Amino acid sequence: MMRKQDVSHGGMRGTSLECQDLVIPLATSVTHWRHPDHVAAATPSVQPIILRALREAAHEGWKADQPTDFATLFSRAQVRTITSVLRWRVSSVTIRLTRVVRGVQLVPHG
Repeated sequence: MMRKQDVSHGGMRGTSLECQDLVIPLATSVTHWRHPDHVAAATPSVQPIILRALREAAHEGWKADQPTDFATLFSRAQVRTITSVLRWRVSSVTIRLTRVVRGVQLVPHG
């Protein structure tokens, strides 16, 4: 799922910076009692999915506007999780993407 937001990009006439959130669905879990460091335990299965989604977005000119490693995304509250009695489930991560749009006609303010 992607949510778009256009923002003006200062400095380059006729260009605009387009932003969107890329929500990457995940379906992985870690058993609590076996892995006290849940993030480190989930990283090997989650990181390749994140990289694959970013590669697909790059084909359309999008690039990440922030770090994309799972531990940083988790520390910035960009990971949705569900905690149950025995398992810690990772359901999705959200990454902010940007791309430059050229040839945009800017409308003066005022």
